[in-house]
Amino acid sequence: MVSKMRIQARTKALFWSYGRDWALVIIVLALFSWIDTLEPYHRQFSVKDVTIQHPFAKKETVPIWMAFVLAFILPGIIIGCIAIFHRKSYTDLHNGLLGLFLAQALVLIVTDSIKIAVGRPRPDFLDRCFDIYDKAAAGTPVALMVDPDNMLSSSTLCTRTDLLKDGFKSFPSGHSSFSFGGLGYLSLYLAGKLHLFDERGHIYKSIIVLAPLILAALIAISRVDNYRHHWQDVTVGAIIGTVFAVFSYRQYYPSLGVKKSANPFAPRSIDHLLPTALAGGRREEHSAQQEAFLDDSGSGPLVGTSLDTIHIANNGDNNNNYNIGNDPNKAYGNHPTSTFNQPR
Repeated sequence: MVSKMRIQARTKALFWSYGRDWALVIIVLALFSWIDTLEPYHRQFSVKDVTIQHPFAKKETVPIWMAFVLAFILPGIIIGCIAIFHRKSYTDLHNGLLGLFLAQALVLIVTDSIKIAVGRPRPDFLDRCFDIYDKAAAGTPVALMVDPDNMLSSSTLCTRTDLLKDGFKSFPSGHSSFSFGGLGYLSLYLAGKLHLFDERGHIYKSIIVLAPLILAALIAISRVDNYRHHWQDVTVGAIIGTVFAVFSYRQYYPSLGVKKSANPFAPRSIDHLLPTALAGGRREEHSAQQEAFLDDSGSGPLVGTSLDTIHIANNGDNNNNYNIGNDPNKAYGNHPTSTFNQPR
């Protein structure tokens, strides 16, 4: 009865620990939703500026919904499939998805905050402002547009207002930051699982890892082709997405250069009792203290087992066990002998 109560207490503590992470992600997303409703800064412009005289593309190559699917849903599905069907690991599934959510939440709020504060006109701004390419609406010819004497123009001169708010949100590119945030995170996840930096060189690994980044780059380039963003917007957006992808990945996974790069960090609760593997799965995500009770081959009925039970079962061999437990190489837990998971 006492053991069962301890199991419940430790399980509850683990849920509360990671529950705070999820709560913070939700709060960041809520803040983004509020920030996105704010009116951006209306920067002055010149009607003679050729960089903002491009036509407004009514059909985008990669609309918002498609960017969401490619940079968030797709990485989530791939991470879920690898964690569930190959790794068979609860911890890998949880850490992988939590890191993805964190990366994209940070990308969204930082990118949108900068957009609102900077208020840079898009390349198609004048068309949004004066309908210069809409012949049916008798758009204002570019040749007839002039700035006030010795002054720059402002948004008060615009004869069209339905597209004006979004017209001042060019810098940085949200599509670019979101794409590199999600697909960049997926690239890091795949690199860790494939042991890309094992100093042996495998072309197929490089192709698999670079594929998400190439897709992200193509999405970013489409924003320049559609005259939605200047090249500087896309470049900075890609940097923002990449930075937060790396930052979020390293919160829950080790460096790609270590031998156990495929394994997520062990759960924070040192002696947690949640099952960390699916049926028939692996037991790679145990803390050093738990790993102390496994033999050298990594065998032992540890998954979902109470530490109290393990202590009793290993009563006569405490000295050796603690020696193993102090091994820093066990920090990410034991992993199987699968060739996919071993460094090559």
